[in-house]
Amino acid sequence: MCLPSLHYQRLNMLKLKSNHFKDEQTTQIVSWGHWFTLFNVFVVIAFGSQYLFIADWPRTFMGRFYAIISAIGHFSFLTFIAYLILLFPLSFFIRSACWQRMIAIIIATLGIALLLIDIEVFKQFRMHLNLSIWQLLTTQKGSFLSTNLIIIPFILLFEILFAVWSWKKLRSLSKRKRFARPIVILFMLSFVSSHLIHIWADANFYRPITMQRSSLPLSYPLTARHFLERYGFIEENDYRNRITQEGNPFAIAIEYPLDRITFDDTQTSKKNVLMIVIDGWNYSLLSENMPWLNDFAKSNIYFSNNYASSNQAYLNDFSLFYGLDPNYYNSILSSHKTSTLIEVVNQQHYNLGLFSTEGFSDSLYRYALLSNFTLPDPIKKNNKQTTDNWITWHNKQSELYNHAPLFSVIQYSIGNKNKKMPISELESNAAKLDQYLKSIIDHLKLSNLYDNTIIVIAGTNDIKIDKVKKTALRNDGNNFNREYLKVPLIVSWPGKENLNFNHVTSQTDILPTLMQDVFNVTTSPQQYSQGNNLFNQTSKQWIVAGNENKIAALYKDKTIIIDEYGRSKVYDLSGKQLKNEKISLPIFLQIVTENRRFMVVDN
Repeated sequence: MCLPSLHYQRLNMLKLKSNHFKDEQTTQIVSWGHWFTLFNVFVVIAFGSQYLFIADWPRTFMGRFYAIISAIGHFSFLTFIAYLILLFPLSFFIRSACWQRMIAIIIATLGIALLLIDIEVFKQFRMHLNLSIWQLLTTQKGSFLSTNLIIIPFILLFEILFAVWSWKKLRSLSKRKRFARPIVILFMLSFVSSHLIHIWADANFYRPITMQRSSLPLSYPLTARHFLERYGFIEENDYRNRITQEGNPFAIAIEYPLDRITFDDTQTSKKNVLMIVIDGWNYSLLSENMPWLNDFAKSNIYFSNNYASSNQAYLNDFSLFYGLDPNYYNSILSSHKTSTLIEVVNQQHYNLGLFSTEGFSDSLYRYALLSNFTLPDPIKKNNKQTTDNWITWHNKQSELYNHAPLFSVIQYSIGNKNKKMPISELESNAAKLDQYLKSIIDHLKLSNLYDNTIIVIAGTNDIKIDKVKKTALRNDGNNFNREYLKVPLIVSWPGKENLNFNHVTSQTDILPTLMQDVFNVTTSPQQYSQGNNLFNQTSKQWIVAGNENKIAALYKDKTIIIDEYGRSKVYDLSGKQLKNEKISLPIFLQIVTENRRFMVVDN
């Protein structure tokens, strides 16, 4: 009777020993996983530090301190999370230490390989790897990835060697936990403090920190803006007002111009320049409601295939005065950089005259383009008052003996940007403006300055016509249909042959034309503009349009739109999306590289 009892006791003891052995094995696997993860934290931080050299290195101590601790905290956090999600649960299911090490080595190598690919993608596009870019790279050969991918076999070997060595030395390593604790605490403090610092920087518009928001992959630094507003740490709506005035705080820093602007100052004869910008303008209004200006266009230089850079007036004006696509708007606004055009006008001692129906109220003028000038408070005027003010100013300048050459800008508006208006009112406004423009030209002729004045008449089609309801309303800034981007361009240029040009031109072409042919700038246009000389009839493969977050490349047969994350869509000329058509990697590279040309990238 005692034998069975003894047998059961032995079985229970064997089970306990077996369970104890399994628990000990699991503990060893978990302990090894911690050391393997710590090792890979250092590897990932070492590779990830390349982002600090690719992106714009901050110029302040605080910005640099944040860059370093955010990289340390972010990559240590990502590596630990990868272990916690992928490896730690397997420690309780896979009892074999050998299989656990093999899986850990594969996961670590794949993770580092993705990091290396993302580094190369970030170098090329200033974007991080996502599904759209991954599909683009996997379906087409991305030769620029080959450099970093070569070292992946060596990383695999390095991971294998450390995995085997650390397993053999596990007991010895376990005795040295006290040395690992300060390092882990440093990683935790770096992660937490980087987010707290970013909260402060975001609330205070401290750009050396906020501009780093997109520097690291999978990085989403905290802002807590609404929390700070709710409890009175920052004033409500103050943040939104500062964005309007100073641009998006996360905008990437740019270098504009890329080289010093030089010009031939031996030219003694300088022509006057008059730039007229009309908001709410299109070819239909010109041909049907502005007969005098239509005749003026036919008897001067008329660009009949011209496109705006945006159907939002302030973005199109940005491209007009800076020669850049609208993607650069926030970067220019946040850095308060004036245009090379205005700088050259000042350097060549032109008398500057500025007139606007809106009083230059847009942030573009007050905080960037004309930030070096003291502007009066914006007072809205009608088109007639603006015309009269220019004529009065021009008379005073003409009365001066041996006066300096004149450079003036007149900004008109045909439609009402704040509410709907009947089409009949829009057409009536266009007809009135036609007479105001005639009075300006007549005044120039009477003052004998017409033959010495270059006149550029451009505009923005920021008014959408609803033919069914017969109303006009403000256009949607996300619409890149050719119908809404096409806008007239008329130039009166003494000494040049009057022609109708049919080649494709863009708003960004106006600035390099004036810089080269009026101000005798010898610096290459590629250093300060994305446009070409208007009179260069070499056909363009595509022209650029867009808004603050999207690039629109206008080809002859299609339009390609790429957003800030690299996601692309293709549309036909009627605006219908071609869902089955994908862009090629060379085209993607060409568009994004051109769009990133002025962004600061330290290689």
